[in-house]
Amino acid sequence: MRFVIAGGGVAGLAAALAVARAGHTAVVLERDDVGPHPSPESAFAATRNGIPHFHQPHAFLPRGRRVLGTLAPDVLDALLEAGADPQDLRDRLRGPPEPEDEDLVYLWVRRPVIEWALRRAAAAQEGVDLRPGVRVAGLIASENGARRALGVALEGAEPVLGDVVVDALGRYRCPPGWPRADAEPVDSRAIYFCRYFRLNEGAEHMDAPLLNPRGDLGYMGFNTFRGDNRTYAVILIVPATDRALRVLRSETAWMRACSSTRALDTLTSPEYGRPITPVMPMGGLMNVDRTGDPGVAGLVAVGDALCHTDPAFSYGLAFSLLHAEALAAAAADGSDAVGDRYRADVGPEARERFALACETDAARALRWTGEPVDVGRRDGCYPLFAFAAALAAAPHDDLVLRRTIRRIGMLDRTAVFDRDGDLHERVERIFGELMRTPPPPAGPPRDELLALLA
Repeated sequence: MRFVIAGGGVAGLAAALAVARAGHTAVVLERDDVGPHPSPESAFAATRNGIPHFHQPHAFLPRGRRVLGTLAPDVLDALLEAGADPQDLRDRLRGPPEPEDEDLVYLWVRRPVIEWALRRAAAAQEGVDLRPGVRVAGLIASENGARRALGVALEGAEPVLGDVVVDALGRYRCPPGWPRADAEPVDSRAIYFCRYFRLNEGAEHMDAPLLNPRGDLGYMGFNTFRGDNRTYAVILIVPATDRALRVLRSETAWMRACSSTRALDTLTSPEYGRPITPVMPMGGLMNVDRTGDPGVAGLVAVGDALCHTDPAFSYGLAFSLLHAEALAAAAADGSDAVGDRYRADVGPEARERFALACETDAARALRWTGEPVDVGRRDGCYPLFAFAAALAAAPHDDLVLRRTIRRIGMLDRTAVFDRDGDLHERVERIFGELMRTPPPPAGPPRDELLALLA
C-alpha cells in the first residue's frame, strides 16, 4: 500500500518508518523546509513554524521508550549516541528488581534531537519519500457514495495520491475543510513558562526522591525536565486566569520567582547551570479527543491529530509511536477498513488518557483557586491523590513505586492502579505518615511573590 502522510513531525516520521518497515511505501509531506540534518546540534537551527512547541520540553515516558526500542531500535541507539539521558528507576527500588522492572526507564531528550534521529532514519529507509517545503491544501476524496480518501492536494504542486491518507498535521495546523472527527476541546487552564539550562562543569543533575524536582505552591506549580547532553528545563505553571502571574514571561521576573522557590533557587543559580534559551511561554493548551470516525474511509489521524493533552503529562511522544505501530498492524490486512481497525486499537487508551488529563487539570485548577482539596485520601480528590500522593509515597514502598510509574508512564492501563483498593490503602497510610511532619512550603505565598516580582 501507498501511504500519503500529511505532516513530517514526530508522528508523521514515525508513521512513515513503521509502514515502510512493514513492507509498504510512504510519502511524507512537510510544510517546513527541513531535511536530514548532519548533526543533532544543527537540528536546533531548523525553522519549525508549524510546531510552536518545537523547543519546549519533551520526554519519552517508559512506554514510549519501550515502543521505540521495538519499532526503531536504530533510532533509539542514535538518540543515546547523541546524548539522550536514560533515567532508570530500578535503582530507586528498596528490594530486588523484578523482570518487568526493566521497563521503568525514562529517556530524556530534546525535541530537535528526536526529529533529527527520526528524519535521518526515514531518509535512509527504503520506501520512504520525504518531501519538505510543500503545503497541504486539502484532502482529495471520492464523492460517489461513501467518501474515501484518495490523496492530498498541495498548494502550487501536483497532488499526491495513495491508498491511505495519514493526518499527522498536529494540534495547530489544519487546512480549511480538512475532515476530522468531532471534538469538544477542554481547556487545561494553565500557562507554562519554560527555560532551558546546561549544567556547569562539575555539577550533576539534582537528585529527587523519585523523578525530577517538582512542587506546588497552592496557587501555581513548577516542574523540571532533564534533557540530552547535560541540559535541563525549569517550568513554572500558572493558572491561565491569573493575569498578574503572566509577568513571568519576563526573564527578570521568572528568575526572581525561581530564586524564591526551593530547588529552583539552586537549579537557576549561576553556580549550578547557565541558561541556553530565553523564557518560552506556552498557553492556549487544550485537551482534545478526536478518536471518532472522521467520516472518510482511508483517512487516519496519528499523534496530536488524534488526541492531544496537557503537555505536563508528556503523552505526545508515546502516543506518536504507539499510533505508528498500530497503523502498521492495521495495514497488515489490506487497505479496506484500515481506519476502523486502527481506531479500534488505539481509541480506548487515547480516550482513557484524555479523561485522566481533563480530570487532573480540573482538580489542579480547583486547588489553585483556594478551594480545600484533600489529596491524601482516595475518597477526597482522587485525581490528585493518584498523582501527587502516590508520587510522594512511591519512594517508600516498591509496590507503590511500580504501580505509580507504570500508570503515569503508560505501561499499564489506568484501571490497574485505579481499581486496586489495597494499593490505595498503602498510599493513604504512607502519605499520612509523611504529613505528620509536613515539609515547609516550597515558595512564598502569592502576595509575597507578586511583591517580589514588582
